[in-house]
Amino acid sequence: MTEPLGALNVLRSWKPGDVRELPEKVLRKLRLEDRYDSYSQVYELDGRRWKVQGQVSQPNGETLLTMVCVDE
Repeated sequence: MTEPLGALNVLRSWKPGDVRELPEKVLRKLRLEDRYDSYSQVYELDGRRWKVQGQVSQPNGETLLTMVCVDE
């Protein structure tokens, strides 16, 4: 899946322990696309599995979620 919202397409070799931030609306889209495992609470993105590590509310009302790449 390519990054939505006009993000740059940069090839990256993600590995367990890597961290990234995504807007909450991207995670909602992943759930609709059946790329979320509710049992293990893991999202599938860019060929890797990601867990929510934290979240930050922005002044504009948007929520950014910190995701960590996991090897599960």
